[in-house]
Amino acid sequence: MGVTRTIAKFASEVAWTTIPEAVIDIAVDHLVDSWGVMLAGSQDKGAQILREVLGAGPGSSPVLGTSEFGGALSAACNNGLAGHALDFDDTQLSTSEDSVYGLLTHPSVPVTAAVGALAVETGAGGRDLLTAYVAGVEVACRVADAINRRHYQDGFHSTGTIGTIGAAVGCARLLGLGPDEMAVAIGIAASLGAGLRENFGTMTKPLHAGRSAQNGVLAARLAEHGFTASQDILEAPRGFFQAAGGGFDPATLIEHLGRPFFLEDPGVSIKPYPSGSLSHPAQDLILEIVEREGLDPADIDEVEVGTNSNVLNALIHHRPQTGLQGKFSLEYCMATGVVRRRAAISDFTDEAVLEPAIQEFIPRVRVVTDPELESLGFKHVRSRVTVVLRNGRRVQGQADWARGYPQKKLTEAEINAKFLDCAEQALSPEAAREALDSVRGVREAPRVADLLGHLQP
Repeated sequence: MGVTRTIAKFASEVAWTTIPEAVIDIAVDHLVDSWGVMLAGSQDKGAQILREVLGAGPGSSPVLGTSEFGGALSAACNNGLAGHALDFDDTQLSTSEDSVYGLLTHPSVPVTAAVGALAVETGAGGRDLLTAYVAGVEVACRVADAINRRHYQDGFHSTGTIGTIGAAVGCARLLGLGPDEMAVAIGIAASLGAGLRENFGTMTKPLHAGRSAQNGVLAARLAEHGFTASQDILEAPRGFFQAAGGGFDPATLIEHLGRPFFLEDPGVSIKPYPSGSLSHPAQDLILEIVEREGLDPADIDEVEVGTNSNVLNALIHHRPQTGLQGKFSLEYCMATGVVRRRAAISDFTDEAVLEPAIQEFIPRVRVVTDPELESLGFKHVRSRVTVVLRNGRRVQGQADWARGYPQKKLTEAEINAKFLDCAEQALSPEAAREALDSVRGVREAPRVADLLGHLQP
C-alpha cells in the first residue's frame, strides 16, 4: 500500500474509542487555545477586510467573534485567518535532530476552523469534532515532520501547504469517508495548498491558514460527492513531496502514525506570546533578565541575541514599522521586553511598534548567528541573550526552548487565562467566562453548533 493510501486508511479508522484519554485531554487544551486566538484575531484589521470581501453567505456556521453566520467554506476561511492573525496559535515540534524548527506547522487552527465550521453544518457533536481534530492534526504533523527541509528553507509556509492536507483529513473523517474517498480528499488538498514565507509580517501569512481551512472543507466535500484526484499524490514522482520538498522520509511518516499520537509525543507547543515562535526563547530570556536585575532602558548599552541561522532566515524585519512586522523581529521583541517588560497582544500593534521609546531602543539590539548554537542544528530554537550594561557588567542567559513547549508546559490555569485574555478582545468578560466553560466541556457537547454559539457576541 502506498503512502497516501496508508494515511487514508489510518485517518478513516481513527475513532473516539481508539484515541487514548491522555491525547483527548491534550486535544481539549489545544481546542481551547485555538478558539481563544480566533476570538482575538477576529478583531484584527486583516480579518475585518476578509469578512468585507469574502462575505458570509447563506449558512449556519458562525464567524467567531462576530454576530455573522455563513456557509462552512466562508466560515472556515474567516475563522482560520482570525486564528493565525495574531501569530498566537500553537506550533508543532520535531521528532528528528535533522529537522528545521519552523518547517513544522501551526497545526491546530486550520484543522479546528475547518472541522468546526463543517460540524455545525452536519449537526456533529463534541466527540465527533475531537475525533476529526485528532486525525487531522496527526496527519498534518506527520507529513510536515517527514518532508525534506527544502520545503521550508526555499520559501514554502507549511501551515498553508500541509495545513490544507490536515484540514481535509479532519473534514473527511468528520464526514465518515472511507479510505478511497479519504485518499481523494488528500489528493485534492495537496493541489490546493499554498503559502510563501516572503509574506511573513503581512496580512497574507494568516490568510494561508484561512485558505487551508477553507480548502480542507472543499476537498472533503468534493471527495464525498464523487470528485476524482490522484490517490498517490504524496509519494508520486510528480506529487506533493517531490514537487514541494524534493523528497521525504517515508519511515518518519508511516511508522509513527498514531504510534504515539503527535499531540502526546513530541507534542505541540502552546504560545505564551503573540509573535513568531522562533523569537520566544529569547523573549523568555530578556523578560527574565530585566525583571531579575531590575533593569530600565537607561541601564542598558546593548542587547545581543545569538541564535542559529534558521531563526534569522525567518525573523526578517530588523527595523519594523508595523505590528505585523514586529511579530517577526527579534529586535522589536527585545525592545518591548526591556521597555515594557511584557509581550502582550497590545504590544503588537502599529502604534506600539512606532512608540518613540521602542524605536529609540531597537538600534541597541544586535542579532547574530552564534557559531556554537549553529553547530547544534536547527531542531530547537536555541538562543543566547547578553545584556551589556552602561556600567560595563554583562548579564547572560541561554534557552533551548521557551515557555509553552512540552518541556515547560503551560498549566491548564495558564491556558484558561490566555483564553480569557483573547476572548475579551471580542466578548464581554462575563461572556468570555461562559465561553470558557462551554469549550472546556467540548467532549460532552451534544452539538458543536451550541458550543460555538458561545463564541459570538
